[in-house]
Amino acid sequence: MRLIRPLGLLSLRSRITIGSTAIAAVVIVLLVLVMRFQVVSVVASATHTLLDADADPYVATLEVDSDPALSSPGNAQLVAVVSPTGEIKLSTMPSRVERALGSLRSTEAGTSVIDVSGSEYRVVVEHPVNGAGRWTVVAARNSQAEALVVDDLTTTLSITGLAILVAFGIASWVLATAALRPVNRMRREAERLSVAPERAELPVGPAQDELASLATTLNAFLARTRQATERERQMVSDASHELRTPLAILTTQLDLASLDADDAQALAGHIERAKNNVARLSRLANDLLTLSRIEESERRSEDGDQRPLTAWSDLGDEVMAAVDRVRLIASTKDVTVDFDLEAPESGATEPHYHLDTGGMAQLVTNIAGNAVAALPRGGGILVTWRTDGDVGELQVTDDGPGVPETFVPVAFDRFTRPDEARKSRPAPDPATGVIPLPGGSGLGLAIVRAVAERAGGTASLRNVRSGGLEVTIRVPAAH
Repeated sequence: MRLIRPLGLLSLRSRITIGSTAIAAVVIVLLVLVMRFQVVSVVASATHTLLDADADPYVATLEVDSDPALSSPGNAQLVAVVSPTGEIKLSTMPSRVERALGSLRSTEAGTSVIDVSGSEYRVVVEHPVNGAGRWTVVAARNSQAEALVVDDLTTTLSITGLAILVAFGIASWVLATAALRPVNRMRREAERLSVAPERAELPVGPAQDELASLATTLNAFLARTRQATERERQMVSDASHELRTPLAILTTQLDLASLDADDAQALAGHIERAKNNVARLSRLANDLLTLSRIEESERRSEDGDQRPLTAWSDLGDEVMAAVDRVRLIASTKDVTVDFDLEAPESGATEPHYHLDTGGMAQLVTNIAGNAVAALPRGGGILVTWRTDGDVGELQVTDDGPGVPETFVPVAFDRFTRPDEARKSRPAPDPATGVIPLPGGSGLGLAIVRAVAERAGGTASLRNVRSGGLEVTIRVPAAH
């Protein structure tokens, strides 16, 4: 644990190099040990074969001849033949080994290692039997030669393994540097984000690897962030523009009111018009607050917060309640507002949607409210709530003049309004000559789209061929 903490202070390249080199060192040590063991086994097997070859001629002779004539072995061969009476008939053994022959007569046939005066000898003992009795044939070789061979090979392997380890460490450092080069480019590019965030983009390498995936994901994140920043900047700019004009008009009306302080009727007119502008500013502030809350709720849902689930019937009840509220406004213009609820098939499981009753109320009120403001006296509006497969569909249709086709693509953008084809232009104020602003803030349909997208759905708008406007909200059912 004490070793791991300092490693955490090193660079990623250093940690990769140290970790891979440590693993390589363990592997090399294991390989050297395995190879040493294999060499020891091979050398021992070879020595045993040579000892058998040294002893076999004498064993074969003694098995058929009770009084053999034994010839001396070749150079460097250590062989001894002991008669059944204990007499050494033949020996090329060193004297210190000959003294141990007596004890070898009583041992079983086979291979063993003996220690004589600090030197180890590997010996093969055979006991051929003939008419004269049980003989003993001993062949021996000094184990020092074996040890020298094994030690030399181990040294060679260790030096080679160390050279390989050093080369591996250097290669790991170079490869880690090359692998992390795209990360360094991404870091340098990220540092430039503070200078030119609208143009900065992390480089994506040609390889389809994890770094390329990371760069792609971060670029998508940066793009969303830039879009959100640009959207907020545009919203502040648009809100400032929207607020500036009514505030200027309100200031003018208050100045005129101060000049007409002695004229009660004129003063009352100025105050009434000022109240209308204050009401419009209040609606604009409320719409901005509503839109901000919806977007904040959408961000929380993306972070894992659970969105509400509402049954189709509960949303249908809210549609009827919202239509009743719209009728109060529509009655002043003699506009008819009807609704139609197409319930799911009987026996089918009632669908649920990620849309609460407050969101449904906003949808119906904003869309139908816009229609009431656009329709002439005696117009009609139909609100429909039905299911279409796994999708809940809210549709609001009116028989008004519709909107210009150029407005359709931007209808759900903030602070956008149709021109005179949909909105009648008010007459100038007779007292000031100022044309009052239309009552809408241009945020109604933006709120509609935000509510629909918060529920995972879509919002669309189109002109009806027979006349009028149709706004459709489609929300997928939750499974």
